[in-house]
Amino acid sequence: MLYFRLRKDAQQWFRDLRADDSFKLEFDAFYFCFIAGIAEKRKQHAATDAASDIVTNFPGRYAERRKLLVALFLSRELELLGVTMDEKKDVHASIAALVDPSAPNDLSDEGVRQFNQYAHGGYEILLHWFSGDRPRSLETFLRIFKQKLDDALSTTS
Repeated sequence: MLYFRLRKDAQQWFRDLRADDSFKLEFDAFYFCFIAGIAEKRKQHAATDAASDIVTNFPGRYAERRKLLVALFLSRELELLGVTMDEKKDVHASIAALVDPSAPNDLSDEGVRQFNQYAHGGYEILLHWFSGDRPRSLETFLRIFKQKLDDALSTTS
C-alpha cells in the first residue's frame, strides 16, 4: 500500500500553522494542497526525494470524510480523462483502476499516486494564491484560502 505524500517544501511552508491545535496533523497540510489541486485541476509529479510519506490512510477527522474526498478525486479524474457518465464501460474501467474497495483508504496504488499528484500540484497553486508568502496564522490562511477557492471554483464551473 502506498503512502499519501507531502512535499518537503510544503511541510516547511505550513510550519507556522502547526502551532494551532486544530492544525496538528501533517495530513492537514496535505488536505489543503489536495483541495487546491482539485479546484484548479492541477496535477504534478514530485520526485521521490522531494516528498515524505505521511500516512497510508485518512487520519483523524478525515477518516469519516474519505468517501467524499475520493469522490472529488474520481470526479476530477474522469473529467481529465474525458470520460462522461453515459460511457458506462469507460467509467467502470477508469474507476476500477483508481479504486480498491478492500484498501483502508479506498484507493488502488495508482489511485494514491494520482491523488498525491493533485496535492503536489495544489501546493504550487497555494504558492500562487499566496504570492509565494507562507501563512503565519490559521485565521488569515483560511480566509484567503476560502476566497481563492471560491474564485477558482466559480471560473471552472
